[in-house]
Amino acid sequence: MFLKSQYKLLVIGYWLLVLSCSDNSQKAAKENPLGSGKSISLMYAKRFCIENFKEYKKLFLFGNRESNDTTATFILYSKSQPKPKLGDNVFYIATPVNNIACMSSVYAAMLTKLQLQNKIIAVDNVDYYNNKFIVEGVALKKIKEIGKGPEISVEQTLVLNPDLLLMFGMGNPKKDANEKIINSKIPVAITLDHLEEHPLARAEWIKFIAVFFDKEKPADSLFNITEQNYLQLQKMTDTVKYKPTVLTEIKYADAWHVPGGNSYMAHFLKDAGADYIWKNENKFGSIALNFEEVYLKAKDADYWVNLFININSKKDLLSYDERYNLFKAYKNGNLYNNTKIVNAKGYSDYWENGICNPDELLKDFIKIFHPDLLPEYELKYYKKIE
Repeated sequence: MFLKSQYKLLVIGYWLLVLSCSDNSQKAAKENPLGSGKSISLMYAKRFCIENFKEYKKLFLFGNRESNDTTATFILYSKSQPKPKLGDNVFYIATPVNNIACMSSVYAAMLTKLQLQNKIIAVDNVDYYNNKFIVEGVALKKIKEIGKGPEISVEQTLVLNPDLLLMFGMGNPKKDANEKIINSKIPVAITLDHLEEHPLARAEWIKFIAVFFDKEKPADSLFNITEQNYLQLQKMTDTVKYKPTVLTEIKYADAWHVPGGNSYMAHFLKDAGADYIWKNENKFGSIALNFEEVYLKAKDADYWVNLFININSKKDLLSYDERYNLFKAYKNGNLYNNTKIVNAKGYSDYWENGICNPDELLKDFIKIFHPDLLPEYELKYYKKIE
């Protein structure tokens, strides 16, 4: 029951995150002449932390997979740059930024939620985008495409000279970004949402993006709505007696990578009232298995979700491996792929708007596993594979 037990867990979780942020920022402050400010509370995200000062804000990134050590610090100032200058992994950025080069479709989705899409002057590869504003902007050459290949174009980026380059990595701009870009003084911000373990934690990175535009209050409001919706949906599955077993992914190349028991997807499936096959594997990332290992454990799974990008039929699935027809979920027709909304290149909006709206994804999962709980709802990101 949500009322007391989950409320206590939320309160405990809240203070653990606040203390974690405080501990990390205090650790950084020992080597930081600017000292420590007022920590801004984050409910779920564990990979960044914000401190407010009178004249500036301090943004910490925790990019070490094995610890919560600070790997980069951003000093965000609106008037004059604070003194003294700090170490190699401290970066100064004037805010609010006027324009941004956005190197992921999910960040563009968050900027759109914040009504800041008009600040986007460059993206990576438009093929990955469902966002009409971005697609049309690139077609009309109002938005530059600077990442068509495996890496972004350094020359185009230098010519464009954005106020901020937003990209994903492992938390250290000097290692994640090209050396020429770093030396050019173009501000680079690294996002680590892909390292978060909970769906709401990834969505909370809207607060990270918002701080560069001084839009913290709108970001808080938007996230609070998402969180409230998510928790209300999760509450619906608290008392379900039947929890169907679930298999995810397909074999790719030489391995079948299934999400670990503490992963982003494992949390989703649990909150949707499902019994994930690898729930007891204490891993945050994926687990590489061979076909036989997966078949032995998941051949009788009730459902199979998150098939490959271009699988839209059972025939498509068998074109990768005919042995997939041996699984119970295949035989019973309980196959669901996250490709209901795709762009002209076949890339799904699941990886764009879905990631920053986990309440909508959870609703899809509940509809799949427990359709009676949402009798009038139609799937938004997922579709049944016939």
